[in-house]
Amino acid sequence: MSSFPQTSDTKSRDASTAFGGVLSRVRNSSQIARRRLTALFIWSVIGLGSVYLWIFEPGKTGYFPACPFRMLTGLNCPGCGSTRGLHRLVHGDLAGAFQFNALMVIVLPFLLYALARYTIAAVTGRPYQRHYVNQRYLWMLLAVIMVFWIFRNTRFYPFPI
Repeated sequence: MSSFPQTSDTKSRDASTAFGGVLSRVRNSSQIARRRLTALFIWSVIGLGSVYLWIFEPGKTGYFPACPFRMLTGLNCPGCGSTRGLHRLVHGDLAGAFQFNALMVIVLPFLLYALARYTIAAVTGRPYQRHYVNQRYLWMLLAVIMVFWIFRNTRFYPFPI
């Protein structure tokens, strides 16, 4: 104990410091709960979408919207064929999925890896370590998407959609 008597100012400062610690723990736990709910929601949407794609074949049954870019121009966008490719992927046909949209099949493992890392961080309560991608790699990714977009609209593209 200190030899100085505590004033009401000192007592309120100690109480506010203790209350601030409680608030930070509550804020942190609500942040963890929100991240867990976000991960659960994303995995649930993926699961429900997979079941829907398992049951219904795009273009033949079920409700699947048409590509607006293809409807307006008659050309394929970089995402065209992704739904049919995911249908094939859910049925275990990797080669069929690759034929519908090769870029989607190549990028999907990276997206699932990022989602798995986020989910593990959310479940364990650890802070999510964000990895920032160098701007040069983002420009390279954009270039790959643009080349794929152009290439798939030429007669040299080996897979008809």
